[in-house]
Amino acid sequence: MQILILALCLGACRARCHNETNLDEEAQRWFLKHYPWPATPTPSADTSTSCPLSLYQKLPSLAVNDRSVSPWKYVTVSKPDYYPRIYTEAKCLCSGCILVHQNGSVTENFDYNTKPLMHKSVFLKRVKCKEGKYRLVPERLEVSVGCICVRANTVQS
Repeated sequence: MQILILALCLGACRARCHNETNLDEEAQRWFLKHYPWPATPTPSADTSTSCPLSLYQKLPSLAVNDRSVSPWKYVTVSKPDYYPRIYTEAKCLCSGCILVHQNGSVTENFDYNTKPLMHKSVFLKRVKCKEGKYRLVPERLEVSVGCICVRANTVQS
């Protein structure tokens, strides 16, 4: 049993070290073989961070993130020690959820909450193994992919 554990540890510790110049190429090769990433949404051009009630008084957009009762925009995130280093993540724009009433008025209702919808994505973490060399270690990180409307969390006394 101890030999099996030792063999597994040695295999894990012998993860191949790469020069920093080869890391991008190695990461791309690994993702193509093991975990191809879906197309990345384009970051939103709108820099507004407020709840966009005015969007709902116009004709509906084709974009799901603009039509949702919990709208979001896409922002660029940078993590220098991971591959991919730059990716796109959803950022919720409202605290409550948007309701369109029969009379056409639009309000943000706080009886409901907007929450990010999280997804665990595989990244490769750059870990130093010797001077000037690194190995790539798969790691799952949570990434916000959209926003959803949920009932408010109320505490009953």
